[in-house]
Formats: sequence, C-alpha cells, structure tokens
Amino acid sequence: MKSNIPNLSITLIILMLLTPVKAYSEQYETITQLSKSEEWRGLLHIDVESSDSALKSYVDDSKFFLSADGSTNPRSELLATIKALKSNGKTQCRYPARTLFLFSRIENLKQEVTPFECKDYLDWRSTLNTTSVVLVFASAQLNSPSSMYGHTFLRFDPENVEQGSTYLSYALNFGATVTEGDNGFLYAAKGLTGGYPGQFAANPYFEKIKEYSRLENRDLWEYKLNLTADEINMMLAHIWELQGINFDYYFFDENCSFRLLELLDVARPGLGLANHFPVTAMPLDTVRVVEQVNLVSSVYYRASVLTELKAQLAMLTNDEKNLALALSEDIKVLDSPEFIKLTTKQQQLILDSAYRYLRYQNTFNGRAKDTTRRSFLLLRRLNENPSELIIPIDVPVRPDLGHKTTMVGASIGETQDTPFIEFQYRGSYHDLLDPMPGYYEGMSLNMVNVMIRAYKGGDIELAKLELLDITSLSARDRFFSPWSWQANISLEQQWTIDKNVLVTQGSGGGGVSYQPLDNSYLFLMVTGRLEFNRKFDHYAAIAPGLHAGFLYYWPKTTLLIEAEQYQFLFDQTKRSRVSLQQSLQIGVNDSIRFSADFYHIDTQDNVNNAFQELKLEYRHYF
Repeated sequence: MKSNIPNLSITLIILMLLTPVKAYSEQYETITQLSKSEEWRGLLHIDVESSDSALKSYVDDSKFFLSADGSTNPRSELLATIKALKSNGKTQCRYPARTLFLFSRIENLKQEVTPFECKDYLDWRSTLNTTSVVLVFASAQLNSPSSMYGHTFLRFDPENVEQGSTYLSYALNFGATVTEGDNGFLYAAKGLTGGYPGQFAANPYFEKIKEYSRLENRDLWEYKLNLTADEINMMLAHIWELQGINFDYYFFDENCSFRLLELLDVARPGLGLANHFPVTAMPLDTVRVVEQVNLVSSVYYRASVLTELKAQLAMLTNDEKNLALALSEDIKVLDSPEFIKLTTKQQQLILDSAYRYLRYQNTFNGRAKDTTRRSFLLLRRLNENPSELIIPIDVPVRPDLGHKTTMVGASIGETQDTPFIEFQYRGSYHDLLDPMPGYYEGMSLNMVNVMIRAYKGGDIELAKLELLDITSLSARDRFFSPWSWQANISLEQQWTIDKNVLVTQGSGGGGVSYQPLDNSYLFLMVTGRLEFNRKFDHYAAIAPGLHAGFLYYWPKTTLLIEAEQYQFLFDQTKRSRVSLQQSLQIGVNDSIRFSADFYHIDTQDNVNNAFQELKLEYRHYF
C-alpha cells in the first residue's frame, strides 16, 4: 500500500502559497470597490456619474489630497489614506470623515491604527454642540444685482434650540474670497470664470442675522433638515476636513448652493443632490431639490428688520405716520397738542415706530450724536409705559413653492401685417409679469433669454438674445427713498430705415417708483442706450431717453403698461414705443401672456415708420 504523505505535503504547500494570493486578491477587490463607491467619491468631491477616464475632483487645492494624483484617482487617494492612518495617528484628526468611513468599511483596519486624541477637533465639535441642521435661504435683495438670486447656507443648532435662541447656533457659509479693490466689472468677470477661490467659513448665526436681516434687508427662510445623529456626525467630520481648503468659485454652478448639496450628499449618500445641477445651481432651485427628496421636516420664516418696520408702520393711520416721522426728526413733538391728545396706546405705538425707524436709519447713516440722543430719549419715554407690541406680519408664499426658474414659451402673433410664430427659452429666472407667488413684486432678473421667430413665407430670424435684463422697482414714500433702476444687454432686431437689423445694445437707467394703489407701481426712469447698428451713419450710437410705466398685481394676473422713447444724438433717429401686457397664471408653472406694442420711428431723412405688434404666448416653467 502506497503512502499519501507526499501528496498531502504538496497539497499543503500549494494551499499555503495560494492563500496570500487569494487574500491579496480579495483585498484588492475591496479597495477597488470602495474607491468607486458614492461615499468615497463624495468625500473627495468627485462627480459619481463621471466615467473613470473623466474623474476630476471639484477641490482645487493640493493640500486636500494625500497622493499626487488624488484629485483624479480615487483609488490612489484611498490607498494613501490607509497608509497614512497606519503610519501617522494625526491623520485621524486631519481626516475624521475619511477615518469614519474606512473604519466602518474595512475589516480590522481600526485595530491596525493607533488611537489618537484629536483635541482641536473635539473642542470644535463641543463648541458647535450640534443636534440638528437647518438650511437657510436668504431671499433676494432688490437693489443688489449680485443678491437677486438669493443665497443659501447651513445653520447648526444645539439641543432645544426651539425653546431658546438661535443666537447660540453657528452658520456655515461657502463664498468667494474677493480681492480687495476689485470693481464691479472685474468682480463679475472673475465670478463668471472662476477667478476667485471659494472657502467654507463658520460664524455665529447672529452675525448672519445682522448681515442679511438688518444690513441687507433680506428675509430668511429656515428649512430644518431631518438628518440623523450619525449623518450630522459625518457631515461635521467632513466640514472639518475642508477648513482652509480652496475651491474655484463660479457664480452659476460651483457656488454656495452647489457646495452645500455636496455636504448633504456626504451626510446621506444616495441622494445625488449635486447631480441635479450639471450646468447651473441657483440657490432657489437647490432648496427645491432638498425639499423634493424629503429632507425638510419644518420651515420657519424670519422677517427682515425692514419687513417688520413696514408692517409696523402699516398699523398707523396717515396722521399717526406723520407724527412718527416728525418725532424721529424732533423730540419736541412729544409736547405737541397732536401727540398729547392721543391715548396712551396710540402714543406708545407712535413712539415705538419712531424709535425703530430711527434705529433703522442709523444702521446706514452712522450714529450721529444728535440722532443717538434722540433715540435714547425715545427709548426712555417708551420704558415709562412698557408694553408688549405685537406686529402682525403676513407670511408670504415660500420661495420654493413659486414657479420654477427655467422657462420655455411658444407664441403666435402678427407684426407689420405679417403673421409669425415664436419660440422662447429663458435660462433664469423671473420677470415683472411672471406668476408672483414666492417672488418679490417689482423685481425682474433674466439671463440667457433667446427668442426665435418664424414668419409666414418661411423666413426665420433671431428675434432677440438677451444676456442680461434686470429691473428693480423699489417704491418710495415718506419714510423710505430708494432708487429704482434697470439694465439690459442684448442682441435684438430693430427696424432701421427700411428693414429689421440685428443690433447689439446695452442700456440702463435709474429713477423713482411710487405705489399709488396697493400692489401697484408707477415708475419713471431716465435712461441711456449704446447701440451698434450697421445701418447707422455712425456704427456706434448713443441715445438718452425716458421710460415710464404702470404695473399692477392681482392674485392671478398682472398688468404692465409702458412707454419709452430714445433720441439718438448723432444719427437723428428717434424711437418711441407704447406697450400693454397682461399675464394670467393658469398653474404654478404655467401662464398665458398677451402683449400689444405700438412703435413709431423717425429718421434723419424725415421718414416716419409706425407699426404695431400683437402676440399671444404660452409659458411653461421647469
């Protein structure tokens, strides 16, 4: 009988040789799969939908990566992180989110890493003391173009914040680091091309309230998120990793809102929030997406100081408003017969209104000695009969419940007795006649607005390519004196001499607006226009002008009547236009609009051209 001992020995030797190979193969497969996971790529800010040949992190700072090719090779960065964790305990403090992820996904890795106390990180977490997270949307500011799209940031709340004060909370903001001395044009150019680095910064929330609510007069909408304790822990760990790390900042895509969506994707993998915005990421649209994936548990409206002040002034009669204004200018009004004859309740309301108005004015005009003394005397008089004043503030429609910001339209019409159909696409985001719920009255901000027109007979033309169109109608009254203004840059068809000509133009102006009726604006602006027109004797022509109009809002429909005129300085051409437009909201994201425009053009050859254009349009917002 033959012995099986030699065969057994050979088998054992083969198994011993193959076991490390098998273990290595399994480890290689684990590392490869982890590097492709949504969680790991999220921690590196790499688009999870990118193909392996097009991987590129949004982080533009080599300090963030441990491997030379970490920004494009997630597997290389994962291996470098594991190696660093095993060789240097401080890596756990520099990358707490990566550490949490790898310890939970790689068996026995935690046992191979020497524990290290991360005092700075633990102190930071203790300072934040976060138990819940709130997404905050700062609404538009009418007189600031860069703020018209709104802004988002995160707020981190301690326990029982509803029963206490959010002044104990911290806010996390992502913004551009602007070079001191950059003018408006340079700021816009760099913001559009990624010329500014962007960083995350955490500040006490009361500083944000002061910045937005008091200094910029912007209402705040606070969306409490239903993140779990583990999700909040992962998000904060990753935020720590991003301290001092630069991203390229772009106004329309890699902006404040896009970066916050990436953080939420890290907190709750699988949402894919950032993937919703491959081209642009407007703050309002990002709020909608967060709501759509059921991340929001409750919403709170925080009115700005200006909103509160206007609501309080609306409680006064006309005579009481006159007294409040006079009292803010002269403390002796307290001894006037008109004031003395009022009841104590009326006097307190007028006193409080005058005091708040004076404080509001001092926010922007400094604290002159006489106004400071007047403010003190008003406050002392108020405290003689202390009472709690309840200001009724109507909560407006939430901005995320308004119409969506991209629009397509289809029209039929007639101009100069020629029928046409027109197709329109607008990238963003709201004009004066769009459905009002969720938006501010008197505000228009549109970018990339394209109109293609096809005439009966087969002719097709670019009717207009509007790069930028802004209108800000800020009503004036006895208390407030803001300016209204407009700006427009476009390519558009203009009837010149005997035909339509595609011209390039930039125009703008400023003036005043008033509200003769509730929900209405009557405005007048002095304007200027620079036009490049090949049919003019001088290719570049300048034209001063006037623009007047009346705007009225009903609950479901809006009326706009306009008249404008330009007089070109060198080509002796004068253009006049009278327009009537009426829109009707037929759904949250659908509307119908009728317009009638009447044109009159005088040329230097005394040729008069007059024609009208009628149009009926359907608009869908998405």
